[in-house]
Amino acid sequence: MRFKDLILRDLFKRSFARFAEREAVCAKGVTLSFGELWNQASALAAKLQADGIGPGDKVVFLLRNSTDYVVSDLAVILAGACKVPLNDMLAADDVGYMINHCGANAVIAHSSFHETIGQIEDALAKVSLKIVVADDENILADFSSLGLFKDRAEFDFESVRVKPSDPGLIIYTGGTTGRPKGVYHTQESLAVNFLSHLISAQIQTDEHLLICSPLPHSAQQFVLSALLQGAKITIEQGYDADRVAQLIETEKLTWMFMVPTMIYRLLDLPNLSDRDLSSLRTVVYGASPITPARLQQGLDLLGPIFLQIYGQTEIPNLVTTLSKSDHLTPDLLTSCGQPVIFCDVIIRGEEGGELPTGEVGEITVRSFYTLEHYHANPEVTKSSYIGDYLKTGDIGYKSMSGHVFLVDRAKDMIISGGMNVYSTEVENVIQEVNGVGQVVVIGVPDDDWGEAVTAFVISSDSAPSPEDVTSYCKQKLAKYKIPKRVELVEEIPLTPYGKPDKKALRARFWKDQARQIG
Repeated sequence: MRFKDLILRDLFKRSFARFAEREAVCAKGVTLSFGELWNQASALAAKLQADGIGPGDKVVFLLRNSTDYVVSDLAVILAGACKVPLNDMLAADDVGYMINHCGANAVIAHSSFHETIGQIEDALAKVSLKIVVADDENILADFSSLGLFKDRAEFDFESVRVKPSDPGLIIYTGGTTGRPKGVYHTQESLAVNFLSHLISAQIQTDEHLLICSPLPHSAQQFVLSALLQGAKITIEQGYDADRVAQLIETEKLTWMFMVPTMIYRLLDLPNLSDRDLSSLRTVVYGASPITPARLQQGLDLLGPIFLQIYGQTEIPNLVTTLSKSDHLTPDLLTSCGQPVIFCDVIIRGEEGGELPTGEVGEITVRSFYTLEHYHANPEVTKSSYIGDYLKTGDIGYKSMSGHVFLVDRAKDMIISGGMNVYSTEVENVIQEVNGVGQVVVIGVPDDDWGEAVTAFVISSDSAPSPEDVTSYCKQKLAKYKIPKRVELVEEIPLTPYGKPDKKALRARFWKDQARQIG
């Protein structure tokens, strides 16, 4: 599927010319108009080009939520290069691996990552351009300061030729085995994805958005899409429910993106019904299923302003949406919605054929913006498609109305607080703990997190304590991957083939749940 000659730079150039005088983005007390954002991004794009960074080249981000993140994001687009955004909670070993694996030509990092930077010198030695974003005088060795050139108006980027098939984004996602996979999206697929966001996420020109989740994840698609529409965006460093309520009241925010855990925190604020949140007209949520009872509570308190999205890194954010009107039908509160305008969804059986309405099988998706391939991994790419349809690894069914209902997850993945955790990665780390004989990690239902990462450990003679296991994980894993619970057990159920039977282990916790995913 193709959109002829569609590239990111052209979309943004037209939009920024239209909205130059309007406020674009605000973060940490810094507000930039569209014109100021364009000028700073142009200067950074010129710097990238001066150092040989252009179409096909990879620019790694290791950044915090800020206006400088958005400047860097737009600069990469203007230079025609490819962004590689890294999760700011990753362990240094993973950061070094991803820099090497994508073949990074440039790295833009915040100075607060100095400890991580110090641990990946070998990976950085191969990078030609290193830029630091600093809130203070902590400038990293061998890094140029972004502040030296982003405000120099005399710099302007050169509109070099960019092809729709050139890479626009490589974003890493965990794997069921081995290292994370680099999901490769083209200029063309990203451009269509942004347009789909404007339609399906109901982002209007007069919108004032609030983004609290990390920009390397789903939030980046909303930010860039909103800029195309001329909307204003307030970006927070993290999530604090009381501050969010205050911002809604004082800034008259109209649009928010939240994961379910954030919604729960907001609903649990005392006297929420006394706060003036009437400016809100859209709350988009996703990344993990929401508890129907809490969703109904949100509807009762805030009205029919909720819009659910379902997607994956391979199909950014938008495969289906549960519309605001759908939220008024109780039987649909367990659905993830109907396919969006640019997606086609087929439920397939074990043999790969399409299943009749109502039958449970694997969800497969065809779209203009499914991943082009997994970077440097042709075998996994080939096995991920059935013809033009991407296999999601999620299990579900479709109703007569075309609504999709998620039932289970085929991939060995846990979603905790909206973050993907592959259980094998956690298992591999715990297996390194002295005295661990065997370990199995699953997700168990949790009212707050959706799923809580839980480890079951069979120990040898020198038995580690649950605290020993957790302490070791803190050294090796991102915070959200650390087990919230560790159980020492004498045995783990096995399948007839002698493998750990995770389904049987999960049944103890999920037997009373309508869905087998959190």
